[in-house]
Amino acid sequence: MAYWRSLPAEIRSIILEMVAEDYNFNSAPYAGAGYASVCREWQPVFEQRNFRRLVLDQERIPGLDQFMGIRQLERRDYLEHLSLRVKLDEYDCTVCQSQEGDETMRNNSNIFSRAIWNLLIILSKWTRISRGRREKRSILELGAYSPSDSKHTFRDFHLEHGYPYQEREDLETHFEAYRLRAARLGLDSLNDPYHGWVDGRRDVVSLESKLRIMGTLTINLDLPEFSTFLQTFPKVEIITGLLIPRQFYRKIAVSSLRKLLRETFTCLRWIRYEQWHHVDPQQQLRLEKDYKRLISSDLPSTLRDLSIFEDFNKHLHPDRLARSTNRALAKALSKTSRSLEHLSAAFLVDAKDFLADFWPTKQQDPNIVPWENLQTLALTSCLLHPEVGRRKISRLLMAAGLAAAFMPKLETLEIWNGGEGHACLFRYSRNAGRPQITWSSNWGRRERLLHDDVVHCWEALLRQGRHPSSDLMTAVTRLPVSRKKVKTYAATLRYLKLRHNIVDVISDYQIHWEE
Repeated sequence: MAYWRSLPAEIRSIILEMVAEDYNFNSAPYAGAGYASVCREWQPVFEQRNFRRLVLDQERIPGLDQFMGIRQLERRDYLEHLSLRVKLDEYDCTVCQSQEGDETMRNNSNIFSRAIWNLLIILSKWTRISRGRREKRSILELGAYSPSDSKHTFRDFHLEHGYPYQEREDLETHFEAYRLRAARLGLDSLNDPYHGWVDGRRDVVSLESKLRIMGTLTINLDLPEFSTFLQTFPKVEIITGLLIPRQFYRKIAVSSLRKLLRETFTCLRWIRYEQWHHVDPQQQLRLEKDYKRLISSDLPSTLRDLSIFEDFNKHLHPDRLARSTNRALAKALSKTSRSLEHLSAAFLVDAKDFLADFWPTKQQDPNIVPWENLQTLALTSCLLHPEVGRRKISRLLMAAGLAAAFMPKLETLEIWNGGEGHACLFRYSRNAGRPQITWSSNWGRRERLLHDDVVHCWEALLRQGRHPSSDLMTAVTRLPVSRKKVKTYAATLRYLKLRHNIVDVISDYQIHWEE
């Protein structure tokens, strides 16, 4: 240490930064904590990294209060992202291909309920302004899984305990963990017929196996812990962003989400809700009715950024494309979104339903409430498909133009779709005052894909003065992906400007590798 102190302060600072930058998920466990304990000079350098993002399960929650209590206010200032990943009980092969029973569901919900409650009690004691220096804003990420979920029919990497990707920096420096894992396990030779794996390929997956990992967790208000507080959840001001990632298949009951939004997370600025389409059609319909109630009445008034992403794949949802979207839910979202600045809704609703009030053949309501603050909008539509008539597609794009007239601050709008053999997107952007509409797809003849009626409609938007600027630019391009190589919507997702408004950066990476 005497030699260390003899170095110039600038050299010591450079060394500390190099050590901090070199630390990653492949480093020795808790090495970061060890660096912070060397001396007082090292402590703030490493603690602001160590406490920037914390990942907890229910067993680590008490430590949060211990290490970030009233005597460690500086550490609270460092915290930007808090991830609660509730660990449910394990199960074996005697039940792995059957739906969870009532007792197991109750037990899992109780584990989840206690974890949520214990965390909220701690966070409710934290104020938004720490020591009067600045308003502190933090993200809370919620998810639940059983360690057994990745050991039976589903061998998904992101469900494993040692899944390495925790933050953006991990992707930038160690981006091949999926490939390395496949090589290590020899997945090409995986042969486990009992769990549906034959020579490295997943065979038919039973409905019961799907339901096993897609259980629903409900906050149990009958637990003794809640009775003391009259079943009212504590208010948490420190959390201004809520992330529920696609990484976990299990759902949080909509009734529980509604309670959290009404009573606890009343200061939210943004919500990113990534869910999986339910494998049971009847349960999916019930969920959509619940989502409509949540969207209609329970979104916080402080909310400015909302992203809803409904995921699906061919193993879980072989018949997903045959399902129609919920029109009532889309209309509720359209109505509720008028105060937002950023909105993305993928697959759960369709753009044609969201824009139903602006359909060219419909008489417009003279009392339409504008989206006064909306800057970005991303929607999906089943109409963007090579088998859909060009007239229907044109009407959708004209409806988007008519709606944009009521979005004076709109910078970027993207309507997109993708699936087996097809990828397509329509974009309106206004960069440096130059508006442009772009049609991009991997199908059809270019000269016929952007109808004159669509161009005239968007030009009229500029003439109305809502978006004062120069002449409208148009472009028709071909996405550089062949129809034979396109397997999922991921082929389109990678070409969207609003890509990271639609899914979290970690989720985006998972989707890329799963494709």
